Amino acid sequence: MPETLKAALELAEHYYDADVPVYWHGPPGVGKSQGARQLAKRLGEKHKRKYGFKDLRLSNKLPEDISGIPVPDLEQRMAVWLKAEFWPDQKRDGEYGILMFDELSDANKGLQSCAYQIILDRKINDFELPKGWWPMAAGNRREDRAAAQTMSTALADRFAHTEIVVDPKGWVEWANKEGVDDLVTGFINFRPELLHKMDGADMLRFPTPRSWERVGRLCRAPHNVLFRLVEGVVGAGAAGEFRAYMEALDLPSIEEVIKDPKKCHIPVKPGSKYAMSSMLSRYADRKNLAAIVTYIGRKEFGRDFEAVCMLDAVHRETALCDTTAWLEWANRNKDVHL
Repeated sequence: MPETLKAALELAEHYYDADVPVYWHGPPGVGKSQGARQLAKRLGEKHKRKYGFKDLRLSNKLPEDISGIPVPDLEQRMAVWLKAEFWPDQKRDGEYGILMFDELSDANKGLQSCAYQIILDRKINDFELPKGWWPMAAGNRREDRAAAQTMSTALADRFAHTEIVVDPKGWVEWANKEGVDDLVTGFINFRPELLHKMDGADMLRFPTPRSWERVGRLCRAPHNVLFRLVEGVVGAGAAGEFRAYMEALDLPSIEEVIKDPKKCHIPVKPGSKYAMSSMLSRYADRKNLAAIVTYIGRKEFGRDFEAVCMLDAVHRETALCDTTAWLEWANRNKDVHL
């Protein structure tokens, strides 16, 4: 059963507790690598201890990098294995952590075979994975037209497997916390199907959660180059849709909303309302939330857009739930799933 990244993180915590390595499958750019880093952070918060994180890409390694290089010990008249620097070291990297075999499906069969022992037995030759470190892996699927290789059944059997699918709602929640430009989050709320789209793409530029985060860094570029920059990141089709959305926007400023929430102009077009919802949710704080609630509560704003705005705001900043404005709004909207 496919899972959102948020759900995959919840499952991964249980796999971690049971000491079962997990493999995340999914198309490029959906956040698998970033999700693994989030998992290390979540485990640290849950267990109240520091968790390290090591990202290991097998595809750019040689088999001897994994197994170790045999060097002679003349005194003992035997060979010993010289381990690579990239393996977790308890003194350097901490007592607990995640060893992420990222893009494991890109590695050839020989390198995949080298990973068997470290994943199942937590050791290979003279190297032993520190007891507090947990291996997991992620990779693209062959149908995603990436560099994915066939995974042997011997390797696959060493993991629990989770397929990750694109989750526009979850991505917007993450993007708001990370400060991705509200023009981008507003667009994805408006056109969620364009968060990830590989159909008809030229395989060089196509929209993914990762590429839209990059677009967020470009949004304040000069207008005469902005859409050429965006095209270079997400491709012509998605960039054209983003341009049409941007050029149709009809937004008052946040200052105008706060100054006169009962009379301030409310956009008419749905795209502008999504953008307005994103902007207000991004800038909502304890001081201005009452004014924002008044503004979005007006009939012409629309109840769906009102709910999107408020839920995005409290997901970004949970402290807003302690305000009178939020409590009054939530009481009036008990049917909204929080």
